[in-house]
Amino acid sequence: MKKMSYLKRQSKLIIGIFIGVILMGGVSYAVGSFTSESVSYTRNGQTMNVKQALDDLIGKAVKVDDLEEKAKVYKYAYLADVVKEGDFVNYNAGTWDKTLGKPTEQGQFGGYKANTSKNTSVACYKDALSKYQGWRVLETNTSTKTVTIIHAGQPECYYHSIKEDSYPSESIRLLNERANQYKNSYAISARSITKEDVEKLAGTNDLRQTNTLYWLANESNEYASDNRLLYLNPTGNTVILPHGELAFGIRPIIVLKSSVLTTGKGIDEFGQEAWILA
Repeated sequence: MKKMSYLKRQSKLIIGIFIGVILMGGVSYAVGSFTSESVSYTRNGQTMNVKQALDDLIGKAVKVDDLEEKAKVYKYAYLADVVKEGDFVNYNAGTWDKTLGKPTEQGQFGGYKANTSKNTSVACYKDALSKYQGWRVLETNTSTKTVTIIHAGQPECYYHSIKEDSYPSESIRLLNERANQYKNSYAISARSITKEDVEKLAGTNDLRQTNTLYWLANESNEYASDNRLLYLNPTGNTVILPHGELAFGIRPIIVLKSSVLTTGKGIDEFGQEAWILA
């Protein structure tokens, strides 16, 4: 930043000196009879008139101003002060340490491979993949400086059955506990997405609709006796558990610490424009 400011001052100083020289020189040679287009000079074999030289110098000064502005706007700003809902954040939840196939029994998680990123989306129900990967801003609180982010897709699958001994409350507990697998040093807490979360989003919002089916950490009050858990379908509708294959995706939510800063936007591992954490 200091170097940028120095270049900026120097470029403006050069312009001032250059203009002063022209004016001083003009006094000796009747300034009124000359224009910036008519006065020229030769440098390194190239002839340039005064207007061209001034335009060139002013252009460089403006570029320095622009660069300085871009460099300072988000330089170590609070993340909560600059992000908005839906923005991608370059949050890294780590990698899987083992391979697990799609779950087939109540309470099981899986559907991922060892040494792959937890930021990646996987296929669960009928091999449907999410439209997005990585992490996105779910909501912000500028008063507390906290930012809540959500997995843009589904990093793994969870199996919930409708057998008599499969209670929704147990699955809800497991889903919320599992979210802690995605915490890193920037995180203060974690949980699974709920019906209340999706209801805050518009029906066509791509934060809500991911092109896949994923679980919500809520049981159906209407069908509680059938041990049914709520889920969201690809059209964005909240529905109850159907019969058939029951391995749907999960979507962990992370609340970041209020001290999290950003140095501006960059590119995440998926080539998406995302806020860089500092």
